[in-house]
Amino acid sequence: TTLKADEIVLSVDLPDEGFAGHHTYLKLRDRLSYAFALVSVAALVRLDGNTIGEARFALGGVAHKPWRNAEAEAFLTGKPATRESFEGAAEIVMREAKPQSENGFKIELARRAIIRGLTQAASGTPQSQSDKRIA
Repeated sequence: TTLKADEIVLSVDLPDEGFAGHHTYLKLRDRLSYAFALVSVAALVRLDGNTIGEARFALGGVAHKPWRNAEAEAFLTGKPATRESFEGAAEIVMREAKPQSENGFKIELARRAIIRGLTQAASGTPQSQSDKRIA
């Protein structure tokens, strides 16, 4: 889409596809501002009780574009929505991560962010935009 000089996108409407109550976006940055994320996670989980029917998540701030891992998402299907399951998915995503010279800290930060993002999504508690404390 090409916008004219006096146009702006105000919103994008997406079908919920069963994820409406179980999503989150987590942005980790140096300070509480609009600064670029060191690591971010967008996570969606479709649940059947406590069993994951489908999970989708993407990392930001770790590659040249948002990064998804189909193997990790498939790993979660049929698993219980527990920290152990989310840790397993994070390990799949990060097992071949290769840091650059100054950003090795992002590997552990991303692993923890994946776990936290999936936990928040599964519990139906997206991070408040007014309360930025880390839980």
